[in-house]
Amino acid sequence: MIVVVTSKSELAEEVRQQLRPFGIPTKLLSPGDPLAIKALYAPDVLGAVVDASVPDIPDEGWHDLLTNLGRRLPVVVLGEQVSAVVRTQLSTVTWLDRPKAEHVLSVLDACGAIGVSFRRLKRDNIPTFSPQVPLHMLQQNGVISILTIDVSSFRRISIEYGADAYQRVQDCFHQLLFELWGNAGCFRGADQLCRRSVHGNQYYVFLEQSRAPGAIPPPGSLEQLADRLVVRLQNSFWREIFVERTERVLPDCITMVPEISVGFGTVLNNPAVDPFELIEQVIETGMESARAQLKRTRDRQRELMQTLIQTKGLLEPHYQAVFTLPQLTKDMVETAIASSSLKPLRRHLFGFESLVRVRPQAIDALFQGAGLAYLEPRYLRPDVLFSLSHNVKVGLELDQACLQQAVHHASKLPGTLLLNILPRNLYNIDKLMHLISDRPSLMFEVSETEAINNFDIMLKVRANLDRMHMRIATDDFGRGHSGLEQIIKLKPDLVKLDRSLIQDLHRDSSKQDFVSGLIRAARISCSTILAEGVERWEEAEVLQKLGVDLVQGFLFHKPQSSTIIELDLDHESPLGLEGVA
Repeated sequence: MIVVVTSKSELAEEVRQQLRPFGIPTKLLSPGDPLAIKALYAPDVLGAVVDASVPDIPDEGWHDLLTNLGRRLPVVVLGEQVSAVVRTQLSTVTWLDRPKAEHVLSVLDACGAIGVSFRRLKRDNIPTFSPQVPLHMLQQNGVISILTIDVSSFRRISIEYGADAYQRVQDCFHQLLFELWGNAGCFRGADQLCRRSVHGNQYYVFLEQSRAPGAIPPPGSLEQLADRLVVRLQNSFWREIFVERTERVLPDCITMVPEISVGFGTVLNNPAVDPFELIEQVIETGMESARAQLKRTRDRQRELMQTLIQTKGLLEPHYQAVFTLPQLTKDMVETAIASSSLKPLRRHLFGFESLVRVRPQAIDALFQGAGLAYLEPRYLRPDVLFSLSHNVKVGLELDQACLQQAVHHASKLPGTLLLNILPRNLYNIDKLMHLISDRPSLMFEVSETEAINNFDIMLKVRANLDRMHMRIATDDFGRGHSGLEQIIKLKPDLVKLDRSLIQDLHRDSSKQDFVSGLIRAARISCSTILAEGVERWEEAEVLQKLGVDLVQGFLFHKPQSSTIIELDLDHESPLGLEGVA
């Protein structure tokens, strides 16, 4: 029987009507009824729904009664004007500020008071943690198991990108949880999902036990479930990141999946120990396990990156052509596009930039049957690849592997070869010459992923490159670490304007003025100017008027393997390469 002691008569009647089809009797009483207290202690009561206060009973006495009652059976308290202090003191009950019948029944069912599959939780919200749920699961089953999902990394999104981006990431994560809830290999539909606090980033899944009384999960099964769940969540997040921009739930600024960890724990009921202490114990065990699982995730990501670096055939450089801009015409570009060939533009070819790619088929073949992978190869685009490598402390090694592969595969490509390089690798270029010594006409693009922290060393490197007839470029001028101070001190041979400055340049006169100012600033060091990311002829036309020397982008050429480029150019004769002043 469910006892309902409330002045909310409509709510009480709706609870009665919804329980009637399941054969569960309901006793409705008003808060002032002298039989109310006695009814709550009847031996056949399975759960109680009560108002936050009762006439003629002091608050202290009412709170003491609820505290003790909540340890014995599920209690839902209906109250809108209750202080946070009182809520904290009454941790053995579940508070509902603006109650509806479906919310009341959901709580009673979560605590096992209804005894049937009454899970009608609308999966558009996640309830906050109530100790009453695990308390009664523990008492009924003699054991309770938990999964703890920790996404504390979301807080960095709020700091770096603002509250709106943070909320959208949380909303996306909740939707992913709803989609996985009850699916094979994840937590089951009867399991209880809740959130540690209203604004927190830790979630608990209290696992419904099997029908055998007192049964616990077999050894190792919860660890496997936690691993499967984190893989499912991460891969679901990656899919959201890679969908078309018009369909994205996540904000555009999110290009990497935040770290997700899942822990687990089990505790047996012990009559000699306070049950709330046992619940705190299993939650802390789950959080410790989540921290250990996060370390395992990072270890596996490091192993993946090390394998990509060390195993031949997994990394494959592609090359994007760079052209001299002043004499290019729209007709030339349209002819090249129509013929899907570089030949109509070859007299304006300056060189190629190397861009790393992974070979998903080769990775799949290598890792087949090797167990769980925390990142699908298809998501390893260059920005993800380098972000992961920095997170697991192998960024320098990946950078070196890309240098070696880029030079090796470009031996027959004409013109200047532009190579991205991290400043710390450039500081030690003398030790890396064995990776690049076979290729003439090299230009190093100082990567924007880390700042140049020691200009004295960089200037010595600059002088050394001059002696070796190698050149230097600064990447993404106008974004990140590439600032005017760097241009003035380093005096690079080439300055690359960031793609964000080029997009829709022909439609924005303010942006044109800004780019013109950057070009004048870069000319202080007598640098050549390259605009990257050009996708429309109208953009290129504006850049011509502004005096830009070089261009690259999808309008002219999409990155291809060296083999395809060589077949396109046919090796008929050395290309006529126009020099740049």
